Amino acid sequence: MKSVFLCMATLLLSFCITQPAWSASNPDHIDPCALIEKEKMMAAFPAIKAMEKQTIGPNTTCNYLNDKGFSALIISAGRADHRDALKALAGMGDGYSYKPVSGLGDSAAVAVTKPDPKLGITGGSVAELHVITKRSFVNLAPVRLKVQAGSPAFTGLKQLAAEMATKLP
Repeated sequence: MKSVFLCMATLLLSFCITQPAWSASNPDHIDPCALIEKEKMMAAFPAIKAMEKQTIGPNTTCNYLNDKGFSALIISAGRADHRDALKALAGMGDGYSYKPVSGLGDSAAVAVTKPDPKLGITGGSVAELHVITKRSFVNLAPVRLKVQAGSPAFTGLKQLAAEMATKLP
């Protein structure tokens, strides 16, 4: 009995010490913070004051923070089929309209908020910009930045996404 316990404890300990296949050591892992320089992001959006990498399970996000330390822009990256750009955004719900974006990667789409007077939402705010190149994607979600569809800020977001897409494997 003692040897069974010792064997199980050793296996459990080795699992806890070694990194799982889905971790950052996986060759398929894409670090979203490495896709663009922090200074470029801060120059494009002056409200961004810091950057923080966060890894939860298999997902790594690059959080660009405002002066209060809250996420202002969240960037994620990973592997995907290029046909799934619109499908990825369509799961966000009825409060958004989804439009393809030309000139970005192999496939790109944007989710824009729909107006909802009951909730005081005027609409037109960019919720996510999703770009797929080859078998990889980058997703930019401006959560506390004023990025309206068709605005100079949206043009800047697309330019940053285009640069990040060129660095995707």
